Amino acid sequence: MDLDKYPRTKELIQEIDLADKLDRIKWLQFDKEEAATALAKTYLVSILSMSSNPFIKEKAKKLTDQLYFSIGYQLHGFAKEEGNAQLGYTNADITRIFKHIALGGSRYY
Repeated sequence: MDLDKYPRTKELIQEIDLADKLDRIKWLQFDKEEAATALAKTYLVSILSMSSNPFIKEKAKKLTDQLYFSIGYQLHGFAKEEGNAQLGYTNADITRIFKHIALGGSRYY
């Protein structure tokens, strides 16, 4: 795997000295069809979120929360970190964006 394409992941792997175990990491828990479906859903929800209709915007917000968990649980932590880094988001940004989601007092990021 060429980690030069994924600088944040490369940094994390070097920090914890996992370079010799890259072939053991399961980055996604999706098959290609599931990944394509998740990407399509995410795209459609992003389109809905730009609606001027308040009911559609509220539905998009709820769907965003569902996607946050359903997709997030299917990604390796390194993949999540890389995606956030490429988007310019810190963990604090993710906590702020999803501050309304909490389980047992702990917020997810």
